[in-house]
Amino acid sequence: MPHSFTSTLPLRSRLSAMLGMGLIVSGFSLTAPTVYANEPTAPSAQIAQTETTGTVTALRDIYRVSGNQTPSGFDVPRFVSLKFGKVNARTGPSRNHPVAYQYQRRGLPLIVVAETEMWRKVRDIYGDEAWVRKPALSGDRYAVLSTDSRLYSKADSNSRTVARVERGALVHLEDCPSEAFCRVRTQSGVKGFAMKTVLWGAQTFD
Repeated sequence: MPHSFTSTLPLRSRLSAMLGMGLIVSGFSLTAPTVYANEPTAPSAQIAQTETTGTVTALRDIYRVSGNQTPSGFDVPRFVSLKFGKVNARTGPSRNHPVAYQYQRRGLPLIVVAETEMWRKVRDIYGDEAWVRKPALSGDRYAVLSTDSRLYSKADSNSRTVARVERGALVHLEDCPSEAFCRVRTQSGVKGFAMKTVLWGAQTFD
């Protein structure tokens, strides 16, 4: 019988940027629309934004910079992941800037869209951007399942199903041997192939 994996962990919590006191005013999960509670200045388009719209938007309109022009020496944009289970994301590249939200899942994939020597401006699965300190990020590749899916024994949807993985689950991205499939590993160590289209974090920026 195939394994079944689910995730109830939040991706992040929205904090009060105006007060800068870490007051949680609304929670986020992969299964809920993006809603900004008690924030009248939030754009109306974002208040009504669904997760599907957000994940698509997150990959659009990113300015490309080659590695020979960045402080890190790596191309922008690129995917990174969180090293820790709680990471503050700020409105600007210093600790003097207020906390915008707190990411709450180790391994969460993020897109670096700009950088300084010590700070990285990252875009998350919802399309929102904030600044995170460089030591909180890793080059290890992870992906989030954007829909309920299956892991197959081979890079072929006709092959045996080895696991069923629910929307929102986090998997380690091993490699992508074809245009359509990536080899992944669940947090419990089960390996299989997932369709690339359901893996947020497996995209490339060519």
